[in-house]
Amino acid sequence: MSGLGVPFEFDQYRKDALKEIGGICAGNAATALSQLVRKKVEIQVPEVMFVPIEDVPKIVGEDKLIVGLVVRILGDIPSFILLMFSQKDALNLAALMTEKLPNGGGVITEMERSALKEIGVILANAYLGALSVIVRWGLVPTVPELIEDMAEAVVDYILIELSDVSQYALLIRSDFTEASHKITGHFFLIPNPEGLEILLKATEF
Repeated sequence: MSGLGVPFEFDQYRKDALKEIGGICAGNAATALSQLVRKKVEIQVPEVMFVPIEDVPKIVGEDKLIVGLVVRILGDIPSFILLMFSQKDALNLAALMTEKLPNGGGVITEMERSALKEIGVILANAYLGALSVIVRWGLVPTVPELIEDMAEAVVDYILIELSDVSQYALLIRSDFTEASHKITGHFFLIPNPEGLEILLKATEF
C-alpha cells in the first residue's frame, strides 16, 4: 500500500486494464498524428504503469539532456501532461512534420520548436480525449511549453507549478514508428491526489 492507501501491486487483471487504457490513448494519438504529418504513424505501448514522481528522471535518463513538452491541464482535475523525448528523438519527431533532416549539431531550431509544440497539442488532445471517456473527466489542455534540460529539472519545475500534486504519475511509454523513423517517447500524466484516485478506479472496469 502507498502512503495514499492505494495498492500499487496490481494483479494481472488491473495490469491488463492499464494496458488497455494505454492502447486506446495510443490509437487516438496515432490517428491524429498521422493526419497532421500526412504519413502513416503507428504507436505501440510496451509499458503502462504508475510510477513514483521521484522515479521519472531515472526512467527517461536522469543524466541526459531531454526535450520536455509540458502541458497544463485545466478542468475537473488540475494536472500536467509531460511528454519527454531524448534530444535525438525530439528532432526526428519534428522532422516528421517539417520534412527536413535534423541539423547535425543537435540544436533545436525555431521551426522545430514550433513543430514540436504543434505535435504536443495533437498528442495531448488525443491522449486526453481517450482518458476523458474512460474516467469521465472534463480535461482541457493548454498550449505546451517546450523545455530543454535535464529530466530532474523538468520534474522539479512541475512540482513547483502544481503545488497539490500526487506522489505518482501514470506512465504510458510510447514507441512511434514511421517508414523512416522509430522514436521513443514517455507520456506522463501527473494528477493531483483526487485525480490519482479516479485513475486507479478506472483500472477496476
